Amino acid sequence: MPSAQERAKVLAREMMKAMKEAKAAEARARQLGKEAMQILAEAKKEAEAARTVFEYPSGSYECKSCGHMVLFTEVTRELPVCDNCGNREYAGAAPKITKTKAPTPKKYPAGMYECAGCSARIIVAEETDAPSPCDLCGADKLKAV
Repeated sequence: MPSAQERAKVLAREMMKAMKEAKAAEARARQLGKEAMQILAEAKKEAEAARTVFEYPSGSYECKSCGHMVLFTEVTRELPVCDNCGNREYAGAAPKITKTKAPTPKKYPAGMYECAGCSARIIVAEETDAPSPCDLCGADKLKAV
């Protein structure tokens, strides 16, 4: 049976290893948090763009690249690629631009929060009125970071 001093040395090595792993995990968590905030900002921009509707009226359009004429018989939301050159830019009637109303904001918009119980960082990926409890302590109160 190993002596108490030998067991203490083994435990000290295991503790150092665990501390290094914890530091690496903390750095990884910070990086993931930064990436998540960037992605949430992109999602917000995408949602805003999705609320903008372009409607091109029926009529004659000319490809800005090759001059090919195209006739649209119905209102369209997206101009197709030119059959002649593959371009998507046309000269013709200006589109009607409509912005749809944004949905009513929720109590917790998508973003980074901190648990009021244990200070753990939590990402709320979609707007919600009632966040799920903290995975670490079970608290359901969050504060924005």
